[in-house]
Amino acid sequence: MARVLIIADDLTGALDSAVGFAGVGRKVVVARHPGSVPEALAMQPDVLAVNTASREIAPDAAVAEVTAALSHLQSSAFDVVMKKVDSRLKGNLSAETLTVMRWQGGSRCVVSPAIPSMGRRVEAGMLLGDGVATPVPVAGRFDEPVEVPDVVDEDDFDAIVGRDLGSTLWVGARGLAFALARRLGVRAPETARLDAPMMVVNGSRDPVTLAQIAALPSDIQVVMAPDGRADLTNFTNDRLVLTISDGGAGVSGQEAARRFAESVEVFSSAYRPAGLLICGGESAHAILDRLDINSLQVVAELRPGLPLCEVETGWGRVRIVTKSGGFGPPDLMVSVLEETGAVV
Repeated sequence: MARVLIIADDLTGALDSAVGFAGVGRKVVVARHPGSVPEALAMQPDVLAVNTASREIAPDAAVAEVTAALSHLQSSAFDVVMKKVDSRLKGNLSAETLTVMRWQGGSRCVVSPAIPSMGRRVEAGMLLGDGVATPVPVAGRFDEPVEVPDVVDEDDFDAIVGRDLGSTLWVGARGLAFALARRLGVRAPETARLDAPMMVVNGSRDPVTLAQIAALPSDIQVVMAPDGRADLTNFTNDRLVLTISDGGAGVSGQEAARRFAESVEVFSSAYRPAGLLICGGESAHAILDRLDINSLQVVAELRPGLPLCEVETGWGRVRIVTKSGGFGPPDLMVSVLEETGAVV
């Protein structure tokens, strides 16, 4: 069974790429930060994804985080290596990619951020499509020579990964990860559901997520957390939504996120959810820190783009789903809760 390594610059990307390899008989583990790599390795994964949380920091600091992650690993232990990057090519792409290339000892680097299922493609070396306001020259984002093949559909991806699989550094996003998984004989990940008691935790102020919460029917218990603080309340049903809001006190976003993570810890300990849906990447980081969860086993998808993980907590085994703030249609939250019987 081929072993795969994914180095990602954010948590949601690490999860969203790793889930492509999830399937029966394969253990897929995400290390939330470089320091948790030894813990993740102890789980003996077939696929290891490491989040370096380095997209928004300075290039030298990003290199340091990637180097720290790789310091726990031997390149010879992996048959396939992928550098997960933002699908719109944001972040420290060149510096991080070069760091992984040097560690891997290879010279061939293939870059394709295309995601055909999202209408995002690469043609004539340019990234185009949905969510890309201005075409981006892919090779221009890298200081070292890279190969930039055209990818407009999944067949193109399958043709590209059909050769030199292990001697290449693969650089891309969800589309590339799923193509590599298909090349290794992994079928699309299974879909799953969250069981009650279920808790939705929203630390995002993105209008997309706020609209999803606003669409919930009145019989769903929604608890507001002004500036991150929420009072423990009596639970009247087995579905609970806890969402951050602006308390008007001028609290910084960082402080509000810290307070919110504390509130989530208190609510989780009392509510003891079997299913937890966390909205917002930064919130997911802070909340998982508070819950002392450093490694996540990815087992399925709740929906495409919503990876589902299983973790051990102080109150038992929990299924956790992470969702980026800007992801999903307005009825997403309602449909997820419908699966657990909350909406009639």
